[in-house]
Amino acid sequence: MTAELRADRQGDCLVLRLHHPETHNALTAALCAAALEALTTAQRDADIRAVVLTGTPRQFCGGLHDAEAQEGLHDCILALRDCEPLVVGALEGQARGAGAALALACDLLVAADDAQLLLPDPLLPEQDVGGAQWLAAQLLPRTTCNEAALSGLGLSAPRLHQLGVVNRLCPPGLSLQTALQLIESIAPTPGGARKSLPAPPWQTSELHVHLSRQLRLPAGS
Repeated sequence: MTAELRADRQGDCLVLRLHHPETHNALTAALCAAALEALTTAQRDADIRAVVLTGTPRQFCGGLHDAEAQEGLHDCILALRDCEPLVVGALEGQARGAGAALALACDLLVAADDAQLLLPDPLLPEQDVGGAQWLAAQLLPRTTCNEAALSGLGLSAPRLHQLGVVNRLCPPGLSLQTALQLIESIAPTPGGARKSLPAPPWQTSELHVHLSRQLRLPAGS
């Protein structure tokens, strides 16, 4: 089955679903390009208040499908960070490698009780694909970040909720519904802005430099 991005409007929300089920929604270059186009559309459409990023069925993203997708992934990560509409990740199953980077780049996270975050990417386990480890280091204590980076470990959704990385937990299969309910509960931002959040303690330019360095690394380094 061809990988595709399924996009649909639900009120003032744009729901983006990664769909490549036989690979646990692993990212192809075409899938990354479609996601970037959708985020660009959301940025330009003043009627879109929020974007929900999720996967089908009951999986978020299992990593890269091919190395050629890495540059497109980096563009998506930066677009998620710069997106003016609020971006909410709705996690089911595993967010692994590239998928972990997508999740950690979101503004808010909702996760099923059995969801899991794993930082190494199966395709390029020795690289920081999508800046997943870099982003995790901004959010997690060092030893916890190390745990998420070790093969075979990872962090469960309840643990991430305890650490303040996940905003809401829900039963499996209900992450999208819970994300939409969370968005519905958010009062409109004064002045008409679509998103008003505290600035992170790091600049997007720092993330850009890190991602650029990853692209220059040879495979397996």
